[in-house]
Amino acid sequence: MATQVQARDAMQFINEQDAATLQRFIERLEFRAKDPTFVAYREAYLKLIDLPHTAAVLDLGCGTGVVTRAIAARDRFAGTVTGIDQSPEFIAAAERLAADDGVGDRVEFVVGDAHELDLPAARFDAAVAHTLVSHVRDPLAVLAEAARVIRPGGVVAVFDGDYASLTFGCSDPQLGQAIEGAIQSVIMSSPRVMREVPRLLPKAGLQLIATQAHVFAEAGSSSFLLNLAETYGPLAASNGLAPAAHVDAWLDDQRRSAEDGTFFAACNYYAYVAHSAAR
Repeated sequence: MATQVQARDAMQFINEQDAATLQRFIERLEFRAKDPTFVAYREAYLKLIDLPHTAAVLDLGCGTGVVTRAIAARDRFAGTVTGIDQSPEFIAAAERLAADDGVGDRVEFVVGDAHELDLPAARFDAAVAHTLVSHVRDPLAVLAEAARVIRPGGVVAVFDGDYASLTFGCSDPQLGQAIEGAIQSVIMSSPRVMREVPRLLPKAGLQLIATQAHVFAEAGSSSFLLNLAETYGPLAASNGLAPAAHVDAWLDDQRRSAEDGTFFAACNYYAYVAHSAAR
């Protein structure tokens, strides 16, 4: 029987990190935002939403404002995009980057908690949760808030990784399995949540209308998934989830395989688009 997914709050964990680690997170978010494959995933689900040119859009867990900026920069877009995130550091970076991209007049960024939005009901035409629900302690509460703040007939898009599927090749399979688990634990509250979202949407008052599925795999060489390993592997060690020597050995193995053409890593990603049930 399906149960509500509820876990620790990885967003709170992010807020507790030092300045250097937060900067590394910011760099990872912006690196990921420029990856052609990841951009294609984002644009594919945004196309499904079919936003009106004057839409009011909410970007939940906006991070550095990647999706906020992408929507605001769309051809002939004359609406508004509000990005909300728990991290003041992410919000500050988002404001700087939006100004740099020339979309500052169409966006607003607010520090806030996606579990309890300080926003009126039925304010937005659409809400987007891009790589958010795997990081929150209560995905159902976040989805219910998204449903609350969209207008009747509004749309909610959820995109994230199925991080329980995240895997890396390793010359020592036992070491690889241990470090994969540590990485999943360090930053993801619910690595399997995207398998539960179809069951959570109706509970939140939303009706699923479209699904997209992707396998991000790199074999031989790597940039995207090796960068993920180098971002989160050291955190697994510093937070006591794996011995530092084991993480270092695993990272060395990943780097060697990327250099000699034997690298392998993969992760599944899903997008769900839903309408308010009252549509």
